Amino acid sequence: MNPAYSVILFTTASGAGYGLLALTALAAMSHGRASSIGFALSCVGVAISLITLGLLSSTAHLGRPERFWRAFSQWRSSWLSREGVVAVATYPVALAFLAVWSGLVDAPALIAPLGLAAALLCGI
Repeated sequence: MNPAYSVILFTTASGAGYGLLALTALAAMSHGRASSIGFALSCVGVAISLITLGLLSSTAHLGRPERFWRAFSQWRSSWLSREGVVAVATYPVALAFLAVWSGLVDAPALIAPLGLAAALLCGI
């Protein structure tokens, strides 16, 4: 079996990014606010960067990358399309989690619910 390099990059980068985001979110649920804004930005920033790199590399594997929108339009019949929709839906939750966990938004009661939501979306 000789998988394309884009598939290897997609699997490795997005898996590492979702794993880092999920572990960060789960740890934040029990420990509360981040020790510093820089630490929070580093953790979530690296995770989102890896996720984005993986998702962009998956478009390189498409037969016609300019038609990537079709990967999202078939969500009723395609598990791959549903996976793409959930991947994109993870971004706003991750950014909301980052804002609350870092202390940019003063709502410490939202750390646990947003962390749980982010971890669940990473696991889907």
